[in-house]
Amino acid sequence: MFEMAFAVAGCSYIAARMFMPDSDRYKIKKAFRNLNYRVKDHDPSLIRTIKKDDYQEYVYNVPYGLIDDSKLQQVLQKTLDRSVHVYFDGKLHVRVYKSSIPKRIAYNWQQSDGWTLPIGIGLSGMVMHDFDKVPHMTVAGATRQGKTVLLKLILAHLISNHPDDAEIYIVDMKGGLEFGPYERMKQIKRVASSVDEAGELFEHILAEMRQRMKMFREKEYTNILDTDLKRRTFIIVDEGAELTPSAFHSKDEKKVYQYCQQALSEITRIAGAMGYRNIFCTQYPTADTLPRQVKQNSDAKISFRLPTEVASRVAIDESGAEQISNVGRAIYRTHERQEIQVPYVSDEEIKEKLGRYMEDVTGREEKIARRKDIVHFG
Repeated sequence: MFEMAFAVAGCSYIAARMFMPDSDRYKIKKAFRNLNYRVKDHDPSLIRTIKKDDYQEYVYNVPYGLIDDSKLQQVLQKTLDRSVHVYFDGKLHVRVYKSSIPKRIAYNWQQSDGWTLPIGIGLSGMVMHDFDKVPHMTVAGATRQGKTVLLKLILAHLISNHPDDAEIYIVDMKGGLEFGPYERMKQIKRVASSVDEAGELFEHILAEMRQRMKMFREKEYTNILDTDLKRRTFIIVDEGAELTPSAFHSKDEKKVYQYCQQALSEITRIAGAMGYRNIFCTQYPTADTLPRQVKQNSDAKISFRLPTEVASRVAIDESGAEQISNVGRAIYRTHERQEIQVPYVSDEEIKEKLGRYMEDVTGREEKIARRKDIVHFG
């Protein structure tokens, strides 16, 4: 009798714990109800719980016709006051993490394999981006939220890891203020700081690209990954919205802007297989400032904080970027969505670590002299 009473009491205790007001599963259930995440009278039903060292995951059967809701993750994170990852694979998974992403981390200058780089730290550790698997990337975010720091992180890691094989072209539409000082580095082939200079830079890249295409055809190469070619060519565009023509531009002026956008479209459309990697960055993405071909051919999308849900959907095809609150925090989206904190690296640190690659004044003057070709657009 005592054992039976003890067993009943134990079951009652377990049942009570399962539905205590402060338990995660109870709060998740309440969130489903408040969001009306159900079909008629049928709610998602918990079928199993997965316990790991760094998280606990709840797996639900959902009624037919019910799919994942983009608001669900945001609501659950606020409800549980913890980091949450929601995904759907026929079952609904709610992963609740025991710890949060740090608010600031420093770049550690560690070497990485191949053309990978540490794009940021997420809930499950460092997230690596592989430019050989995903060659093109778009980056969006409001001013002073981390875009330029990310671009400098990419620049620093590429040069540190591949000093002899990385060549980098930069379009710095902040007048060259951010990346002009790096033009003396031997890996930096050219820095354009105006639309006219960008047009010259893209004409040079397209001419080089066609020469490389001819070589690929002659050697019957279809993808640089299947060759012994080591060189990769990166095109970094900061403040790409400045390459969008406006109504007040003259017909001749618009030709240069249109040429730049067409060049970017061609690079992202056909050049990835030949070793070109494009990184297009804009402060406020719209259908006009983020060219359609560039977005469609960039399978990696990163967004820092944006002012509106509409901007978030343009940047990463879903809401969420408007909810980011921490500087340097971003949503990194490839085939899956991850929240990351981008490592911070300063200009002073880059110059100290990579100063040995700085060319003397003569080398810089030679780079500038190579720009004096006359370019005609249209």
